[in-house]
Amino acid sequence: MKKVVSILFTVLLVSFAFSQVEIEFWHAMGGQLGETLNSLVDTFNRENPDVHVSAIYVGNYSALNQKLLSTITAYSQGSTTDLPTLSQAYGNWTAMYLFSDVVQPLNGYIEKDPEFKEAWDNQIFPVLKDLVTWGDTVYGIPFNKSVYVYYYNPDLFDLFGVNPPKTMDELFEVSELLTMDLDMDGEMDQYGLGARNFIDDFQIFLYAHNATFLEYVGDGKYKIVLPEEKTKEVLSYIKNLKDSGYALFQNAYLDPQFGSGEIAAYMGTVAGLTYAEQSSRGKHGVAWAPLPSVDGVPHSPIAGTDLIMFNWVGQDQKDAAWRFMKFLMDPVNVAYWSINTGYVPIRRDVEEVPQWQTYTATDDKPTIALKELETAIPDPKPAAWNDIRNDISTVFANFLNDMATVDETYDAIVNTLEKGLKETGEYAE
Repeated sequence: MKKVVSILFTVLLVSFAFSQVEIEFWHAMGGQLGETLNSLVDTFNRENPDVHVSAIYVGNYSALNQKLLSTITAYSQGSTTDLPTLSQAYGNWTAMYLFSDVVQPLNGYIEKDPEFKEAWDNQIFPVLKDLVTWGDTVYGIPFNKSVYVYYYNPDLFDLFGVNPPKTMDELFEVSELLTMDLDMDGEMDQYGLGARNFIDDFQIFLYAHNATFLEYVGDGKYKIVLPEEKTKEVLSYIKNLKDSGYALFQNAYLDPQFGSGEIAAYMGTVAGLTYAEQSSRGKHGVAWAPLPSVDGVPHSPIAGTDLIMFNWVGQDQKDAAWRFMKFLMDPVNVAYWSINTGYVPIRRDVEEVPQWQTYTATDDKPTIALKELETAIPDPKPAAWNDIRNDISTVFANFLNDMATVDETYDAIVNTLEKGLKETGEYAE
C-alpha cells in the first residue's frame, strides 16, 4: 500500500511539474543587480507554483539588443526556437521591434484589472508611462529607472558656505566660486563642475531650459521641435562654462575626478551613487540635490529600461507573464528593488511602504530622486534614436572642441534628427 501511495504521489508531482507554465525572461542585470532580480524571481516562483520564470542573463545592453534583434529576424523567417516571453528593452528598441509586430500590447490586461488600472492611472509616474506608450497603446511597464541629480561634495560646499544651485545662474556662480588654482602654479586644480561631452549632458542642459528634441505625433511619426533660439542659448551657456574654465569636460565618467577632488560637483544618474561613494571614501562625503534649471524646477532625463512581452508565445504564457509583471510592480517589490539596486521607484505610493520609510528615515537622497520624477522629461523613443544619440554626441563634442559655431551646431543637430528619422520612416513632414 505504501508503495502504491508513493507511486501516486510521484505521478502527481510529475503531472504538476508538466502543468507549470514556463517563461523565459531575458535581461542585462549583472552582479548585485542580477542577484536582486533573481531574488524577486525566486519569490515569484515560490508564490506561484503553477508558473516558472527563468531569468536569463544575456550580457550587457548591447548584447541583449543584438540577441533580441537576431531572434526577431529568425522568427520572421519561420524559426520558433529560443523565443523569450519577456525582456528588458529601451524605448527605442521597442519602437524598432514594433516594425516586426512582435511586441504584445498590454492595454487589455490593464483595463481588465480594476485594481491595477487604478494604480496605473494614479500611482505610476506619468513620465514613465509616456516611455512605454505609443499613441494610446501601452507596450511595456517601467522597470529599472534612473533620474539625473546634482552630485556635490558636501564638505567643500559647507567649507565655502554655499548651497547646491537651483537655477542656471546659480549653477554658473557656484561653479565659478569653487574653481581654484590651489597650488598657485597657474593651472586649475579644482573645477566647480564636471561634465561629459556626450548627448546625455547636453540633454540635461537642454531640458533645464525647458526644451526638447522631438514630439510624437502618432502613427509612428515624430516631429522635430528643437527651438532654435533657445538651443543656441543653451549651447552658448555650456561653451561659456567651459571657456571660462569653471567646468571640466571629458569623455569618461566623472566619479573618479569627483572622488579625487578635481571637480566639486557633476550631474549623473542615481544609479551611479555606489561609484561616487567608492571613489570618495576616506576623502569627503557625497550628497546630491535636484538638478538646477531656469525655473528652479528639476527637469531630468530618464535613464533605464522597461519590460516588454512578446506576442509570439501562447496565451497561457502571456497570462503568466502578466502576473509576473504585476508582481514586479507591487509597491513592496518596487521598494525592495529600489532599496537594493539604487534605481528610482516607479510608483508614488512606495512612500507608504514601511521598508521604504525605514530606508529613507536617515537619508533624503532617495526621496530627492523620487520627487524628480514628477517634473522629469521623457526621452525620445523612435527606433532611430540610438544612432541619432551617437551622432549628436559627435556634433556636441565637435562644438566643445571649437570645431563648429553655435549656428553650425544647431543646424547639424537638426540635420541629424531629420536624417535619422527619415531612414527609419519615422519623420513627420
